[in-house]
Amino acid sequence: MEDRMDDQTSLPPASSSLAAQRDPDRNLGSAERLGSAAGGSLLLLWGLRRGGLAGDLASAIAAGLLWRAATGDCPVKRAVAPSPLERRIAREQGWLSAAAATHAIVIDRPRQEIYRFWRDFSNLPRFMRHIVSIDVINDRRSRWTVKAPLGRLVEWIAHVVDDVPGERIAWEAEATADVPNHGQVEFHDAPDSTGTVVTATIAYQPPLGQAGRLLARLSREEPARQMAEDLRELKRYLEAGAAEIPLSPV
Repeated sequence: MEDRMDDQTSLPPASSSLAAQRDPDRNLGSAERLGSAAGGSLLLLWGLRRGGLAGDLASAIAAGLLWRAATGDCPVKRAVAPSPLERRIAREQGWLSAAAATHAIVIDRPRQEIYRFWRDFSNLPRFMRHIVSIDVINDRRSRWTVKAPLGRLVEWIAHVVDDVPGERIAWEAEATADVPNHGQVEFHDAPDSTGTVVTATIAYQPPLGQAGRLLARLSREEPARQMAEDLRELKRYLEAGAAEIPLSPV
């Protein structure tokens, strides 16, 4: 299944042109495109006059600015622009920004079995590659050690905030965490009555704001990619070795 992102609509930025609002391939307003055109033209003239390595570099940057002006699309802006889901979570949590994703997958195992496996948080490092370890403190609290971009390790204490056996688990980092975050997973019977639809959502406040979101994307550590890969690994793990999986009672 594809990522299921929040479909809530929101008003476009005031700087966006009507054309940019109508065309999803454009994310620049009229003023931004005019600025890129002017800046690109001046930089191109300077580069052609300067010549040499500096001139070539300036001309290459100018070409990018002129392409940006002509198409109305900026890949960098698109990369750091928050999704509707991320805007909603940042607003609800009082964060400056949020990195978040929702993904769903069908796993050919009973719903209660998958719930029990996930409810024992010490199982999560088996299929979530960015989690180094989770030490369960008690039924509600656990200590997480997670790999961050650039090879850093971060730790926090998480506590369960919602637990409906066989249906839903939600958790969040305690207030002392360096990286505020929360997650939720839901379990539903698949429409054809074979297997379970597992829908997981993760969100955190990037330490560097929008720059942190871009860094995560450039290092291939953005939530959407991680969640999709993790759920595919969970599917392989449970469907291939279900008979050997220890399921802790809850």
